[in-house]
Amino acid sequence: MTTSLTTIPFLSFPSRSAAEEALAAALEAGVRDAHADGRRARIALSGGSSPELAYRAFAAKDLDWSKVDIALVDDRWVDLDQAGSNQAMIERAFASATGITIFGMKLPNASPKLAQAELDGVYRALRPFDVIVLGMGPDAHTASWFPASPDLAACLDSQGSATVLGVDASLAPVAAPYPERMTVTLPVVSEAQQILILLFGADKKQILQQALEAPVTNAPIKAVLEASGAKCIALWAN
Repeated sequence: MTTSLTTIPFLSFPSRSAAEEALAAALEAGVRDAHADGRRARIALSGGSSPELAYRAFAAKDLDWSKVDIALVDDRWVDLDQAGSNQAMIERAFASATGITIFGMKLPNASPKLAQAELDGVYRALRPFDVIVLGMGPDAHTASWFPASPDLAACLDSQGSATVLGVDASLAPVAAPYPERMTVTLPVVSEAQQILILLFGADKKQILQQALEAPVTNAPIKAVLEASGAKCIALWAN
């Protein structure tokens, strides 16, 4: 069966603010479910400009933030004081969430490859995540899984043991000027209880539709949809 936007959970909203609030509400529900089960809530978030307002709305919820762990889906290999840091954006967004624990990906190591082993242990202890939030780039990448990356196959290995991988994105034009990345792998995403993809604009809707009809090596976002099924939900507004 051909996968299309009518055969995956695809929710359209009348405005971006409505989609942002829906994402915040879904994250809140994931936290409350975890707390109701008597455990810490564990969430992995993507960076970029699209989700920041949704994260701020989520951070304003009345929750026991001391029992919430936030990890990054991926990050550029830059320090917190640099413009490209996803961790810096997330820390700003959750400044009001007193007691929250945020796990960053940028370590003092010289490169992502040298940091893999240490960070893998950190993320392995956090698995599985209750909710993961993804985005999608104009080349249909998600996380730091780029079509042109020599590390793509390892990132998308459904049987792989790695939790995180250092990524060489130097051949991906959309990754410039940050060719070094750290990212979680497909098994980490696919095992999450819920995966939410936030998309804005008619172009992103078209890119997602085209991705569903393309080889996964050309459209890595497709790997998530194939591996996760109905627990992966796209939230879209024009």
